[in-house]
Amino acid sequence: MIASACRLHSLRAFSLLEILLVLGLLGGIVMALVVLFPSEIKKEKEGEETRSNLIASGVMEALTPSKRDGFFRLASAMHDGLPVWEKLSQNDLTNIAIAYDASCEPVTKLSLAEAELPVAQQNATDIIRLSLISNSSIPGMLTAEVAVSSPASAPSEQRTIRRYVRVISLP
Repeated sequence: MIASACRLHSLRAFSLLEILLVLGLLGGIVMALVVLFPSEIKKEKEGEETRSNLIASGVMEALTPSKRDGFFRLASAMHDGLPVWEKLSQNDLTNIAIAYDASCEPVTKLSLAEAELPVAQQNATDIIRLSLISNSSIPGMLTAEVAVSSPASAPSEQRTIRRYVRVISLP
């Protein structure tokens, strides 16, 4: 009876070698995660920057004034997979805000007050603010500034903002 109790006790216990082996494996996994974590943050930041560049270049490309009526066209949303275009006058000083999704497509137009708050739409990742500025010292030229801020789910003071500027020649 005593022999069987000793055998039962020895089956339930871990040896010091087993404990050290498990602690070593756990330490290796933790170290691997610690090493990978900063590189993942860097990749995420690079992804945000790439998305900002794509959104800004898409907006800047759209800002070509029509030779027919002098209006600019800017996609302010998507409907059935097609952009919803908005006309912008070169005579108006424009300050417009639009939410974009992760695939660099416009989601919805926002008021300037809504653009300061966290955007409630789940698919909105970035917010652009477009400003068209007339420069009286250079006639026939217009300055376009696109400010891309992310994440859209954060208040404006907690977003990362990237600014892009282009000078546009008017017809």
